[in-house]
Amino acid sequence: MKKTAGLPRQNCGRQKNYDSKKMKVSVQRYQATNRLKKSLKRQLVSSRFLVPALIVFTLIMLPCIHIWQRVYVMELVGEVTAAENENSRLTDILKKTEAKMVDLSRLSRIEQVATESLGLTRINSENIFTLSTGREWVQPDGLSEVLESLRKFADNLPVVTESGAETGGIFDEK
Repeated sequence: MKKTAGLPRQNCGRQKNYDSKKMKVSVQRYQATNRLKKSLKRQLVSSRFLVPALIVFTLIMLPCIHIWQRVYVMELVGEVTAAENENSRLTDILKKTEAKMVDLSRLSRIEQVATESLGLTRINSENIFTLSTGREWVQPDGLSEVLESLRKFADNLPVVTESGAETGGIFDEK
């Protein structure tokens, strides 16, 4: 190959032509891929099978959802029934316990247990003695309570005598 000044190479023209053909083929392939993608979308949307397929899918799924919902509701009904049975059982136990408490707290039963197991006997009213403390029980009002508190407080205050006050308690023997 000869280099000529200012003249393009002959080989260079062929190379450009070859490169442009390659480029055209690449562009055509890219466009074909895009057309294929677009055409698949268009075919799917415009397909005569899409709408019937969606309708069939919906007709199959709606009963499935309905059946699932019914089963779920039936399970919840079973749980509620079990909870109600437990509640009634506990209510019965509570009523039995209250009846047993009433039975055990009857006076006749308490007397029977006292005589049989503890050996206690009933006494006459002549044998009952009442002990008294010697002073009357008076319901204190507010003022008398305060005065009594002050009197008790004053009784516990230290008492200072003249001799104790003069010496300041330094010489007090203990």
